[in-house]
Amino acid sequence: MIIKEYKEPQHKLVSQKFFSPKRLYLFLSQHTGRPSIPVVEIGKTVKEKELIAKEDGFISARLHSPKSGKIVDIKYHKHPILKISKCIVIDCIEEKEEVKDKIDYKNFSKEKLLEIIKDSGVVGMGGAAFPTHVKLSPKVNIDTLIINGCECEPYLASDNRLMIENTKEIFEGIKIISKIIEPKDIIFAIEDNKEEAVKIVEDFINSKRDEFKNLKLAILKTEYPAGGEKQLIYKLTKRKVPSGKLPFDVGCLVQNVATCFAIYEAVCFNKPLIERLTTFAGDALLEPKNIWVKIGTTLKELFENKILEFKKEPKKIICGGPMMGVALDDLDYPILKGTGGFLFLENDISIKEEDPCIRCGNCIRACPMNLMPCMINLYSLKGLLKEAKSFGANDCIECGLCSYVCPANRRLVQSIKLTKLS
Repeated sequence: MIIKEYKEPQHKLVSQKFFSPKRLYLFLSQHTGRPSIPVVEIGKTVKEKELIAKEDGFISARLHSPKSGKIVDIKYHKHPILKISKCIVIDCIEEKEEVKDKIDYKNFSKEKLLEIIKDSGVVGMGGAAFPTHVKLSPKVNIDTLIINGCECEPYLASDNRLMIENTKEIFEGIKIISKIIEPKDIIFAIEDNKEEAVKIVEDFINSKRDEFKNLKLAILKTEYPAGGEKQLIYKLTKRKVPSGKLPFDVGCLVQNVATCFAIYEAVCFNKPLIERLTTFAGDALLEPKNIWVKIGTTLKELFENKILEFKKEPKKIICGGPMMGVALDDLDYPILKGTGGFLFLENDISIKEEDPCIRCGNCIRACPMNLMPCMINLYSLKGLLKEAKSFGANDCIECGLCSYVCPANRRLVQSIKLTKLS
């Protein structure tokens, strides 16, 4: 579906850096799977990049200190997705960053590369934050690797800037992934609204054709939600991922461009995932920005340091984009590994009062998963969760299009989320 993008001027804004937070809040739950387990105690002094929490089981991820500092607390704090969750609190110490030589990984085995990625706490940077070492360990052969540079969510531009400013590093990450899974084909997908990124990536591929003989660039028509894994796989390969199955079941693996960059840093510089590029946008800001920030930095500190400033008091703050994001009640929330952006909106876009469903079918036509959101909503409200799930609730990708097109303001995606969690 074509929806208004609001990606300007963010697309053209060169990234900035803020790496001097005074305090960090590092959640043990900022990835898909079991929370990390702390390996530090209150009062301990840690160095930048030091392990502070280990994985708990196979689907879990490690956590590292983004800055040198002192562990001042391990407590529950407001979480942008989970509402409240346990975190490690660090009071930071300013130290000169150590510059390391690039590591030659050419002779590393697949197992060694996976071990480095796991040890570095790399997770999917597109939002889901699934542990990357798990995703790169499928039990079946992968013939098609898809690099996702679509970034279809309105307002967000961090992936776009990364493709423009860090093209070489992203492709180094792609080489590392390719060495691990050995795909027959690689497809780099970008929407056509990213003209500068398309040109830069296309020129890079042409200049490195000897290194990327099996890679092709796919320039897709801009629409939402083009960046969804299953939608992207079908559009590029015509393969349908069956209900309840995953991309590797049809021989595909999808990686976000920011994840490729994180893999590059982990393998080439032994650098864990401790910072990311994030978009801050919306009409309540004095000016939008794309900023490299340390994981765990709070919105409050960005404003206290005048890195961000309000033009007007926001009536809505959203973690993520307007379609799939989560509303926040204040600025006391930190950046997570999977946080691509924050919105600060002058106009109140709170959900209006619901009217009865008029059976128009708009939600069915809009659903990219071919579900019937109105029926899932109907059974969910009646507490008939088994019946609601029989309409495919678990296949919902929570894109928000059903709620977006509903003339009755039904809280469709919200009720589907609750059904999935039950």
